[in-house]
Amino acid sequence: MSLARSISTLAFVVSAVVHLGLVQSAGGLLDSCNAFGFVGVSAEECHAITTSVQRTGGQAEKDMLALAFAAMRGECCQFIGMGAGSVYALLFLSKGTDEVAVIHFMHSVWACIVQVVNSQNAGLLPFLPAAADEYDPVSGAKLKPFLLLVGGQAVLYVAAFLLSRGNGAAAKGKRA
Repeated sequence: MSLARSISTLAFVVSAVVHLGLVQSAGGLLDSCNAFGFVGVSAEECHAITTSVQRTGGQAEKDMLALAFAAMRGECCQFIGMGAGSVYALLFLSKGTDEVAVIHFMHSVWACIVQVVNSQNAGLLPFLPAAADEYDPVSGAKLKPFLLLVGGQAVLYVAAFLLSRGNGAAAKGKRA
């Protein structure tokens, strides 16, 4: 197996596992409150916070909460699409070739941008415009594990893209 094919295959496996398994296992698609456990907020605490905002918050607080939950669920939907595309590529496309390079490119762009955003939110990029009013240092520190997860994906996806780009697709009927 060529290096390009091996890295490409690994990238698709990682994408499928992370996007369809890890992310979806929290249950945030059906109930956004299930997705906050990674920062130490249980679903019960999230529901209590939501109820409190709905009862005592102004319209701006309610709107902000609604948008945060919609974004969380939208992210889950996006990950289903990314993971499903990876499964499709694993089953039906020629790994390590031009045929899959665009998928690796999309994954690379996503991972690199998320890495920068999470680094900023974790307080590691002080030269960028501050997100200080959005995150306190304790909350920002809870994002650091994502830097390892997404950073690893970014390296893998960029490598898969660079190795696949420019490799002609396998002859018809010889897909691997």
